Formats: sequence, structure tokens, C-alpha cells
Amino acid sequence: MDILQSGIRITVRAVIVQNEEILLIKKDSPGQGVRYTLPGGALESGETLHQAVIRECQEEINTTVNAFDVLHIADFFIPKLKPEPYTRHQLEVLIQCETPAGYLPSSGSDPDKHQVGVEWLPLNELAQHSMSPRFFTDLLINLHSMEHNIYVGSVT
Repeated sequence: MDILQSGIRITVRAVIVQNEEILLIKKDSPGQGVRYTLPGGALESGETLHQAVIRECQEEINTTVNAFDVLHIADFFIPKLKPEPYTRHQLEVLIQCETPAGYLPSSGSDPDKHQVGVEWLPLNELAQHSMSPRFFTDLLINLHSMEHNIYVGSVT
């Protein structure tokens, strides 16, 4: 492992499932191409997990959400190259959320870097799409499994 950056970045992600579809942010960039990710981002100082996921959804998917239970927590070690190689320890917290009735997917006022849209994707088609980070695919496909662990450990 490269030099481990001091501090742990805590991120919250909204898991919004409705009618066997999940709401995802669509990203596109020259280096990584088209990929999907959950709405969310870093916890700011003084925020609760729920406050952070509600704020991030307003910024990225243009709606206020209702936030419920924590579905998963994972340690994620992200290799970075600049300014010099290092590894960032990120704690990913996935939170069950719901949008208001009649919500139509749209980007918010402060979208994610490389965000090009917001889409509902069928859960049974997730494996056919590129997810970022990759470990989200298995977690989301198995959301309703009886073998569902909240703490999933260290993932890549």
C-alpha cells in the first residue's frame, strides 16, 4: 500500500429503489467512459448521516429525499496518483432513501464531477452496466437477500 493519507473520508450514498429499479447518477469521462454510481458524497463537519445524504441528493438529483436505515458500511481504500502516489481511506455508508411521489430524474444545482444525467435502472440489469465503485454492483443486486451484512469489510 502506498502512503496512507491521514484522516478518513466519510461518504454517504442514497440507495433509492422503486418498482424494482434503482436511481443512479450517470457519469461519462474520457478516462473511464460511461459508468453509474449512487447519489451522495462526503459528510461535512457538523452534519449527521441523514443530513448529508439529503443535502447531496438535493445537489445531485434535484430533489429532497426521506432518509431511513443504514443498509451497508464498507471500508474503501482508493489509490490516488497526485500529487504523489497515496491511498485514501474512505468509509462508505449506504442509506435507504425514497424520493417524493412523481419524481422525474434530473441533475441538481451542484452535480458530481463528470455527471451527465440521472436514471432509473432495473435492478436485474445492474450487472450489464459499469458501476463506480465496482463493489456497489453486488451489494445492490443482493439488497433483499437474507444473507445481507451491514458491515461488508474492506472492499476494492
